[in-house]
This record gives sequence, structure tokens and C-alpha cells, in this order.
Amino acid sequence: MINLLYYIYLVTFLLYASTFTLAFLNLKSAEKWLGLIALTANAAALTLIIVSSGHLPVFNLFESFLLVTFVLGGLGIFCSKPEDAFPCVRIWIWLEIMVLLGITLFSSKTPSFFSYAHDNLYVVLFHAFRRVALALALFSSAQFIQFRVERSRDAHTNELSKTGRNYLLLSAIFFLAGEYVGIIWCQNGWGDLWRWSAGFFQSTLIVLYLMLVFHIPGKNYRSESFRSLLGGMSGFVMLALTLIRIVL
Repeated sequence: MINLLYYIYLVTFLLYASTFTLAFLNLKSAEKWLGLIALTANAAALTLIIVSSGHLPVFNLFESFLLVTFVLGGLGIFCSKPEDAFPCVRIWIWLEIMVLLGITLFSSKTPSFFSYAHDNLYVVLFHAFRRVALALALFSSAQFIQFRVERSRDAHTNELSKTGRNYLLLSAIFFLAGEYVGIIWCQNGWGDLWRWSAGFFQSTLIVLYLMLVFHIPGKNYRSESFRSLLGGMSGFVMLALTLIRIVL
């Protein structure tokens, strides 16, 4: 079954890479259909992980990043509008998926070993909410990146900025929900004993970064540029800190 998972993973990678190529060539109809096929292969890999491991794919780097690519790919297919502009939002989304799958190339292509903690609802929700938050932040980043590209053309970009902000706000909600269930997990496991750790520090950095993006004052050109710059980086900041936390 592990060999089957590896082959499905390779097919998924190839399909997403082909989808990115079609988007780059501006073949929109073919891109959408191949994107749906890639999403289906992605879902098949996640299903196989669940069946073989007995838990949701939210723990180690390989399985959790496949979940992030699935959510991000679904957002790209169903929540982004076809655009005449080149480049467009979907190009950035497929490129982000390539980055995620590129990272998984250096990880073990196996599900995480079953642990008693995998049956703990608060543990599962903690990790699941953070993975969804990462996918939403990367989707938001794609909107902000496209905002900056189209703004240089003096195009109408208010919708891109608002969409980026709204999805980043949704990402923050999921991330904070994950932190809340994490508090309950820690309370049940260790009681009132608490000490500062690298994990707490990384979570604090993410929250402070998100709050900075949301609280940039003003609506002039300079403030919008700074807001879109930080917003465009938000998904990658969260990705870097998530990667550090999983690996270390």
C-alpha cells in the first residue's frame, strides 16, 4: 500500500505540474479540467493515507502538505474566477502548490505512525485547523500578488485586495481556532503547568504578523502597497514557520 501511495503521489505531482504549465500557456479550459483531475488524484492520496494509517492526514510533513495542496487546489478551482490577465491568480496558486510538493520531495513518503494522541479530538483539530489556515493564507497571498501585478498596469484591483484580505482574515480565524483547541489539549494533558517554548514563539510570530497586516492604517497608495506586500508574504511566512515546527 505504501508503494501505491508513492505512485499516486508522483501522479498527483505530475498532474499539478501539467496544470501549472497549461495555466502558464493561458489554456484556461484545459487547465481547469486537468486541475480537477489533479485534485481528484490528490484526494485519492489522502484517502489512501487515512485508510492505511487510521487517522486524518494532518501530522507529519508529507501527509499534512498533501492536505494543504488539496485545500489550496480546491480553492483555486472553485473559488477563483477565470481571468483574461496574464499572469493570473491561478498561476500563483499552482506555483504555490509546486513549492509545497517540492518540499515533500525531501520527506519520507509515508503516513505518520499511529499514536494514542491521534485519537484525541483536540490534537487532531489543532493540526487540522493550522493546515487549513496555511492553505487559506497561501490563497490570500496569490490574491495580493496578483493585486500588485495588476496595479502596475493601472487596472481595477479593489476586488483582488478585498478578496486577499477576506481570505487572510478567514485564515486567522482558523489559526486562532487551532490555538484555542491547543490550549484545551495542553490543559487536559499538563494542567496549569506552562513554560515558553519554540512552538509558542512561532505561533506568536504568526499572530503578530497577521495582526500587523490587518492594522496598517490608511487607504492611500503607500499604505495599500505596504499592506499588499505584507499580505502577499503572509502565506510564505506561515509556511516557513510551519515547516520549521514540523521538521524540528
